[in-house]
Amino acid sequence: MRIQGLFHTVLAVCLARTSFAVQTTDLTFEVEDFHPNDIISRDVAIIGGGSAGTYSAISLKDKGKSSIIIEKKSRIGGHCETYIDPATGTPIDIGVITFSNTSVVRNYFGRFKIPLTKIGSFGGATNNYDFRTGMEVNVSSPEATQVGAAFAGYAEQVAKYPDLGNGMFLPNPVPEDLYMPFGDFIVKYSIQDVLQTLYIYNPGLGDILTVPTVEMMRMFNPTVLGSLANGFLTTQHHNNSELYTEAQIELLSDSSLLLNSEVLHVQRSDSDHGVKLVVNTPKGRKLVCAKKLIMAIPPHIDFLTPLDLTKQEKEIFSKLVGAGYYASILKNTGLPDSVSFVANHVQNTPYNLPPLPGTYNIVGTGVPGLHTVYCGTPLGSKSAPLSDDDVKADIIASIQKIQKENPGKFNRTTPEFVVYSSHAPFYLQARPEDTKNGFYKKMYALQGVKNTFWTGGTWKAQDSSEIWRFTEETVLPQLLKGL
Repeated sequence: MRIQGLFHTVLAVCLARTSFAVQTTDLTFEVEDFHPNDIISRDVAIIGGGSAGTYSAISLKDKGKSSIIIEKKSRIGGHCETYIDPATGTPIDIGVITFSNTSVVRNYFGRFKIPLTKIGSFGGATNNYDFRTGMEVNVSSPEATQVGAAFAGYAEQVAKYPDLGNGMFLPNPVPEDLYMPFGDFIVKYSIQDVLQTLYIYNPGLGDILTVPTVEMMRMFNPTVLGSLANGFLTTQHHNNSELYTEAQIELLSDSSLLLNSEVLHVQRSDSDHGVKLVVNTPKGRKLVCAKKLIMAIPPHIDFLTPLDLTKQEKEIFSKLVGAGYYASILKNTGLPDSVSFVANHVQNTPYNLPPLPGTYNIVGTGVPGLHTVYCGTPLGSKSAPLSDDDVKADIIASIQKIQKENPGKFNRTTPEFVVYSSHAPFYLQARPEDTKNGFYKKMYALQGVKNTFWTGGTWKAQDSSEIWRFTEETVLPQLLKGL
């Protein structure tokens, strides 16, 4: 179709006065095929409306820049999910549970006038069972003084790498301590008593004993260690999705959010021509033109097919491995409400850790009859390590084994899912050998290439507080230099 009049001005800025063809899975598009109303021009396009993408859009707006998020789901928030119990009106967070007490966190929630409070500790009894057999397991825990001494030793080692607080900025050459298995690292420095705490607070990482030590350090940096000692934050209403509800309202009112939308193709350039995205939306296909692109989704190679990846990008992202991580709420578990924490342990394994894949724990929610259940897998290259049906079947089987072997404590029932969510691939990371050979330096060198910037858990840590700080202090300053 012919494009005339005022639209030529938009076309000049957006498409640099040239036409181009976009090859998707089924059709080829010419620029002239897009009606002016179907072309969206912004300073920044953002793929992914999770923690990183939402923060990027809000922060850019506050800096006077326009953006638009393309999100596949019907809501933003990513891993942050909250179930509202219809009987009591009680919110239950099952994805993102806590935040660190940092200025970035306080300012972000404060912007939306959402009050924060320190999160309480778990109450009630804790029970340890082998979820494979249902049998109770005797687990000895270290004394508080031993744990404190071990964390002091761990903090001393983390302090050797201050740049880790800002991202995966590793020394060159990379010290062996950073890529050795974490299980060997804690033995080397006689700090084994940190393990139970780190295991509980950092599920979804894969086998905690075999992951490179730097993958633990990137998560448990001095900021997070401070929160462990002094308390994490949550919203005063105990509904962390409040943040994304408010952000979604604002972004939709600004025409800065496309929900239920999928990117079909991305064309990027190293020049001032910027980036162009063909997006399938509920209102038809749109052409998004922007000066810069923020990729705020896990950079698993399976998810990057719409991009015109460079050879280097393909080589780097194809090396990433991640774990399956699954969160759910169940009813009719047969577990009494007085049991707040049921942990999966094995009697004769190092540190009583269970094999994966499997269930980590079953946690009381405070709502009678409802329990959260978390599961994980070892690290691997697949974006979907297990089918949802397989995960659900394993959860049901584990609970019923515990019921069967402990009839005096638990009732025999058929558990039912109230909520289920897959967070795979979770905690994308480099293998030890790649870490040793400078993987993260090469990955970080991709920032800005072809007008594309990257943020999210892979780039900092699987922690919203850390993602927001990395985005604010590292990614956006680089991006804004080119706007």
